[in-house]
Amino acid sequence: MLRVNSIAVVVAAFATGGAVAADIEIFPGDSFRDAVQGLNPGDTLIVHEGTYAHTNRISITVQGSATDPVVITGAEGEARPVIQLIQSGHNTMEISGATYLTIRGLEITAPGMPGADGINMNGGPAHITLEDNVIHDIAVGINFRSSMHHIVARRNEIYDTRGTGEGFYIGCHSGSCSVTDSIIEQNYIHHTLNSDQGDGIEIKLNSHSNIVRDNVIHDTHYPCILLYGTGGGDRNVVERNVMWNCGDSGIQVAADTVFRNNLILASTDNGITSQSHNGVSPNNLEFVHNTIVGGSTCLRFQGWGNKTGMVFANNAVYCAGSSYSIGSLDGVVITGNVFEAAPPSSIPASGYAVGRSKAQDFVNPDNRNVYPSLDSPLIGGGDGAHAVADDFNGSGRSGAIDVGAYDWVGAANPGWQVTEDFKDAPVRP
Repeated sequence: MLRVNSIAVVVAAFATGGAVAADIEIFPGDSFRDAVQGLNPGDTLIVHEGTYAHTNRISITVQGSATDPVVITGAEGEARPVIQLIQSGHNTMEISGATYLTIRGLEITAPGMPGADGINMNGGPAHITLEDNVIHDIAVGINFRSSMHHIVARRNEIYDTRGTGEGFYIGCHSGSCSVTDSIIEQNYIHHTLNSDQGDGIEIKLNSHSNIVRDNVIHDTHYPCILLYGTGGGDRNVVERNVMWNCGDSGIQVAADTVFRNNLILASTDNGITSQSHNGVSPNNLEFVHNTIVGGSTCLRFQGWGNKTGMVFANNAVYCAGSSYSIGSLDGVVITGNVFEAAPPSSIPASGYAVGRSKAQDFVNPDNRNVYPSLDSPLIGGGDGAHAVADDFNGSGRSGAIDVGAYDWVGAANPGWQVTEDFKDAPVRP
C-alpha cells in the first residue's frame, strides 16, 4: 500500500485507455476535499469514520463511465464519516457535471452555516447515485439545480433543514432546466419545520419522466410532495409513498402526474390540493388506489372540469367532518371510490360508495395502520377498469379490486407497518 499526501492508495485495476483505477482510503486528518477532487474514472474512495471538516468549496467533477464508474463510500463496518462545512458561503458538497458517480454511506452536515445545501448538483450531471447518506442541519437536503438525467437518490435520511429547506428540490422554478429519467426512492424525510418552506420532495416545472416511490415523509412545513407540470414531457409517477403531518397539503400537484398506492395520513391542513400553480393548470392527472385519511380540507380540486386525462378512481377517502373545495368535475372519470361520508354533490354519486368510519374500515388508523379491516367496504369495491398492478406493499393485486392503497389478502397486513423510519421495500429496477 502506497501513501500519497497521507492518503492510502491501492492500485486495483487498469481502466480503459490505460488510466490507473485505484482504491483510495482516507482517515481523519486527511483532506476529503482534495481526495474527491482528485478522483479519476474507475476510482473508489473509502472514507473511514471520523469528522472531515472543511472551509472551502468542494466540487466533484470526475467523469466516470459505465465501464469505469466512480464510488465515494464510507468504510464498511464503521460509523458513517461526517463531512462537515464549518465556513459559510459554500454548499457542503457540490456535484458539478460529474457522470457515473456513486456517493454512499456518508453523514453530511453544516450546522450554523446559512444557505449551505447538503448536496448541490449542477452543471448537467448524469448517472449519479446517492444512497444511504444522512443529511441534516443544512438548507436544502439534495438540490438538483440544473438539467440532468438518470439520477438515483435512495435510502437517504434528510432532516432539520432551514432556509427554504426542501428535502429534495428537483429542477428550476421557472422551468429553465429539466430533470428527467430519475428515481427518488426509499428516502426518509422529516422535520423540515424550522425552514421557510420545507417541502419534502418538490419537482419543478418541465421536469419529467421521474419516479418518486416508497418514501416516508412527515412533519414538513410545506407539502410533503409538490409537483408542477412536465411541459409536454412524459408524466411523473408518484407511488407507494406515505406521509403525515404535512404542512399545507399532503400532496399538491398541478398537472402531468400519476399518483397511485400512496398513503396520505392525518394532517391539520389539506389532504390533496390540485389546482393551477405557477402558471400550470390541471391536466393529465390520475389519482388511483390512494388512501387519504384526514385533512382540514380533505380534497381541494379546482380547475379540473373539461380537462384532458383527469381520473379519480379506486381511492379511499376518510375525512368525516372535514370540508371539501371542489370545482366543476365535468369530463373527469370518477369511479370506484369509497368515502367515509357522502362528499359534495359535485362528485357524482355513481363514482363512489359510502363507507362506515375509519375506526371500522381500517385495522388501526390511530396507529397509522390503514390496512382494510376484515369486513371493510374497501374490499372488492373498486373498478377493474382502473386497477393497478400492485399495492402499497409492492405486492401484486389479484382477485376482486380493493379500494385504496392496499390489496386485502387476509386479516393482517402482510407488509411493512408504517412507522417513523425508512420503509421496508425491495430495490426495484
